[in-house]
Amino acid sequence: MTQRSTKTAFSPWEMVALESFQTPEHTQASQWRRSWRAATTWIMGREASEHQAKEESELRKLSEVALSHWVPAIDWTPAARALSQVTEGYVDAPVVLFISPPHGGHAAVVSQWAQQQGVNCISAPTLNELTEGCLEWVERCGSQRQWVIPALERHFLRHTQGLQGVRELLERALSGRLGQGVIGCDSWTYAYLQHAVGLEGVPVVTLQALEGEQLAHYFAQLAGDGGVCPTVYSSRTGQPILADVSEDSADGERSYKELQRLAAHCRGHLGIAWHYWRERLREPAGNDESGRSQEQSQGKPKEPSKELWLLDALAEAELASDTGDVATLLLHTLLIHGGLEDQALGYVLPFSSHEALNARLALARQGILRCHQGRWQVAPLSYASVRQLLESRNYLVDPL
Repeated sequence: MTQRSTKTAFSPWEMVALESFQTPEHTQASQWRRSWRAATTWIMGREASEHQAKEESELRKLSEVALSHWVPAIDWTPAARALSQVTEGYVDAPVVLFISPPHGGHAAVVSQWAQQQGVNCISAPTLNELTEGCLEWVERCGSQRQWVIPALERHFLRHTQGLQGVRELLERALSGRLGQGVIGCDSWTYAYLQHAVGLEGVPVVTLQALEGEQLAHYFAQLAGDGGVCPTVYSSRTGQPILADVSEDSADGERSYKELQRLAAHCRGHLGIAWHYWRERLREPAGNDESGRSQEQSQGKPKEPSKELWLLDALAEAELASDTGDVATLLLHTLLIHGGLEDQALGYVLPFSSHEALNARLALARQGILRCHQGRWQVAPLSYASVRQLLESRNYLVDPL
């Protein structure tokens, strides 16, 4: 692998052209381990697939208050500033695309960029407007010197009429008939539209993938903002994976190696890694509940635990290797649309609404799908295994 540029102060906000994107070290090895783990789980059972240094029964979930303290929501403002610097180099381009994988923040980044620049965002068409091939939302772009679409995946359907609007938008924009536009787009939507409509000549930028050391610094800064960073141990190895990263120590080196494992699994995407970190973080179950209750009854604020554990960061709701064609096509459809509501499934899938709904219900029960803002999407902790399955079956996958 070619040497990557050094990230200044371990910044996770390096904006690069799509062709310069590189997955973290050991990504291919991580995919092999995921396949091996799925196979051993199927043959021997989950308990025998990997020995744990700390059992889940010895730990408990953190409260929402504690999670908001240790793992607050990602602030995408620095990424919006990085996008602003990048777009200055494309002043002659009629359209610039910023893409990210699912849960990667492209809509938030582009929306914040628009707010910083004082540019209006184009609202997404309704489902009825998409299925009827309505072009009114495209006309709104033409009346402005600058325009912004935060989430292009909300502006199309894989449907005869549902592609008309985005085709018209790109044709007008690339021919110079519209003002300048900045578009946020899911990386799966980008891959599909590049194949179905054509996006040749459009500048595409994305956030560079993160390595384990960058994740260590990012999570330490999140947790230590205004206080002391906790020590986080791996339930898989029992070794610390997050400590005082300002010290050059053997523990720091081990934490980087452990978090490199997470970085490779997530293909270096901060949004996916953040979900793993937040959803798998635990505290010891033996913490003194009675003492804590007494402190709370006396009006004293609860002191956050300084010792935390991360459940096997790569444990997830995994797809079975024998996942059927209906479920597989449904997953691919949800990814290229950035999620869909149940009503839309009948327009974009080549089987009955009953079959689609049954497949969606089964995947939701398994934890593969989750509902967010009324739309079903692949859950963050399932994304890696879903992407690997689709790639193994020669489906069109995203470039990130």
